[in-house]
Amino acid sequence: MKSRIWPLFALSAFLFTLDLAVGLCSGQDSGSSMATAHRESRVETTVKLIAGMIDPGEPLHFDISWVDEDSVRYYLADAGNKSVDVFDARDDSFLGRIRGFHGTAAPTDPCGTFDGQGPSGVLATPDNRLWVSDAHGIVKVFDLTDAEPPFNLSPIATISTGALCRADELAFDPKDHVILVGDPAETPAFITLISSDPPYNVLAQISFPNPSSPGASVWDPELSDGRFLTNVSGMGNTGFVAVIDPKRAEVETAYPTSECAPSGLALGVFQRLLIGCSNGQPLLMLDALNGMLLNVITQIHGADQVWYNSSDRRFYVASNTPPAPVLGVIDAATNRFLQAIPTGPSAHSVAAFREGNHIFVPFGPPTKTMPTDTCAIVFGFPANRGCIAVYAH
Repeated sequence: MKSRIWPLFALSAFLFTLDLAVGLCSGQDSGSSMATAHRESRVETTVKLIAGMIDPGEPLHFDISWVDEDSVRYYLADAGNKSVDVFDARDDSFLGRIRGFHGTAAPTDPCGTFDGQGPSGVLATPDNRLWVSDAHGIVKVFDLTDAEPPFNLSPIATISTGALCRADELAFDPKDHVILVGDPAETPAFITLISSDPPYNVLAQISFPNPSSPGASVWDPELSDGRFLTNVSGMGNTGFVAVIDPKRAEVETAYPTSECAPSGLALGVFQRLLIGCSNGQPLLMLDALNGMLLNVITQIHGADQVWYNSSDRRFYVASNTPPAPVLGVIDAATNRFLQAIPTGPSAHSVAAFREGNHIFVPFGPPTKTMPTDTCAIVFGFPANRGCIAVYAH
């Protein structure tokens, strides 16, 4: 099913709103030379909403997303449909589903509706394996070799981390062939290291003292001889980035994140490390080599998934802070905020396809705190379903 481009009159109206929102969110002095430079940068390479994709089935209840450049596919962890939804990243169309996951949590789930759901995390590795985290500490591996729509795939491996509640976000170490997955809702919370080679054995686990909770992780090949970086949030607006040696399975050091409970994490050019903070706090930019604070991005408050696009050297940020969720755009080379673009309900996930600089942001159905049905109003899609918005520049 191909995506639908919104009507021209809706596009014009929304772009007017977008430009107004950018001006308000930037908080820049129109008389300063810095503000002039920022405006010129936005004029030259402004990110705009270009299309929407229908995701058929039950209403979207999504978490993390991933773009695999080699296969030109966009993957979305969708508990609402008990699946990973698969899209063509080049022509913006729905292709099919990989099924067999837990789905949304029952009201009586001991982990709660949030930590009892699955799938949550998803990533693809260069050997054509799709790794997906699920409820009850389960990680599933799928062989994507020659996989074609509608993707009637069965897992080639099902791995248990031993957690009661959901396994969450994933990262991949290609040097040592290790997958890291977080188990944030356990007591104590921990991360699990899994071999990315068959038979996919659990290698080690690292626990964090209560009330710490591990979030997003990335692999940094330039730090020492390669290290994982993992967000760990604490009580209130506290936390740190753990530097983890995957071979010795230990935390070597920690970078404090002042006034930030870290959530999203992405590594960009020049070892720039962007940290999305929960609880509506501004984003942080750190030096991944030593943890030094480089910038505080005050124009964006709160973020779950953040993504670095190597094609345009920009970070993309999914901020779902009510009442105005936005897609944030940050220049990774200069640490400079560029844009804040209106999105839609529950828009906390983002991934970019570097070939065409397409940025994918899922929207959910309307909620009490975000009652506007953006997918229905902007794209004319069926009401109360959600959709995938596509941005580009």
